[in-house]
Amino acid sequence: MTSLRWTPIVLAALLTALPTSPGVAQAPRSAIATVTAGIAADIRAKAADAVIFAGPLESDEHAPRGSDLVAKVQALVAGALGPRVNARPERVTLAAAQSLGHKAKALVYLKVEVARGEVRLSADLYRMGRTVWERIKQPSVMPMSHAFASARMDAEVRGYLAPVPILAKRVERAAIEDRDIMAVACGDVDSDGALELFVVSRRRVAVGRVRGGRFAALGVAQFADLSPIAPAPLREPLAGVVVLQGRPGVVDVGITDRARGSRLDGKLRPVGSIAGVPFTVPEGDACLTFQGTTLNPIVKKCADEDPAFEPVDVAPGVDAIVRVTTIGSDGTPRVVDARRDPISRDVVVRAGTIAASLPRSGAQVAIADLDGDGDPEIVSTLDALASAGPAAVDDAVVIRSLRTGGRLEDRARVPVPSGVRAIAACPPDAPGPAPIVVATAGELWVVR
Repeated sequence: MTSLRWTPIVLAALLTALPTSPGVAQAPRSAIATVTAGIAADIRAKAADAVIFAGPLESDEHAPRGSDLVAKVQALVAGALGPRVNARPERVTLAAAQSLGHKAKALVYLKVEVARGEVRLSADLYRMGRTVWERIKQPSVMPMSHAFASARMDAEVRGYLAPVPILAKRVERAAIEDRDIMAVACGDVDSDGALELFVVSRRRVAVGRVRGGRFAALGVAQFADLSPIAPAPLREPLAGVVVLQGRPGVVDVGITDRARGSRLDGKLRPVGSIAGVPFTVPEGDACLTFQGTTLNPIVKKCADEDPAFEPVDVAPGVDAIVRVTTIGSDGTPRVVDARRDPISRDVVVRAGTIAASLPRSGAQVAIADLDGDGDPEIVSTLDALASAGPAAVDDAVVIRSLRTGGRLEDRARVPVPSGVRAIAACPPDAPGPAPIVVATAGELWVVR
């Protein structure tokens, strides 16, 4: 999700959070809290004294507790609409709901769906309590209002579904013309339900998808067109890309070869400038700036209108930083932090009071709850020297789960003989565990 490293320096990031207003940071919420709050906000003004019915869960995964999930969503919507709203326990069709609730002043019918890694909630609001003559004149009731909300699945939602194993056995390879890849990220920047991949190289940033064994670019922006050359570029450049799903259609990208970073839309068209190289923080993203050296970098807001964030320590003794917010199985968020010491090459992971160490790790690190069990996975590489050439590299992507008490459990290992240039952990987009994107020389790997 957030990866910052020196030698060679790579920073790749992805933020999943609530929609935010510029300058105002909001704490990340669970998927269930996000969709129920969004629906309630849309229909609250017309839903006084309503009765709420819901249909059965629709899911592309086995859901042994699907009815419990629907009941929780229904109860949260009812609570958000007010004390005079009544939630009915029956799981019925719309026609049956209208028959059962014909005496109510208003009826809200909910549909809960789990599909392609998302939880989706729709609500239709009907005016009921009509007279006999109104029902004769217009037998079918038409909705007064419609609302829809969706969010990427998290551990709270996964708790109602069948558990999934992390196997990392499916590897989809895609050729890409960029060989000097420096950062990767993924996210649904256009809110169409499908993930886009963002790839940053020395000369450009590209957005696209994997199709037929190739990276099919949907948009490209050349750094030469975005910013002039930096007055004091780093000898070994640093690049970063952040997909801000909390601000639909916004992508921040920067590279130390250039004087400033850029804020782009989903098609990589410039919409503004940012202070430097972006990386994620729980409140949004922040930017790193350098004075010709990686010693004593400055961390600041990417833009003046961005929300403030908690201080981030980027002391010279750290060459990789990952800070993400994960959602626990009870729906509560927590910040997980990983930092690599360039001398010992150990990665120290912290989640609240829990701490663990990965000895002699590589400088590519990502954190995500890949299997949705509430425990974050630490995705890292080996301490291999990629610059020595493919024949000398013996790299791999290693997945470990951070368990209660700080125990690290090995889950999977994917050999990457040509060396890993960048990694990113993606949000879920299909049944099963969330994917990982691995960038090698001339290839992207999507690992599931």
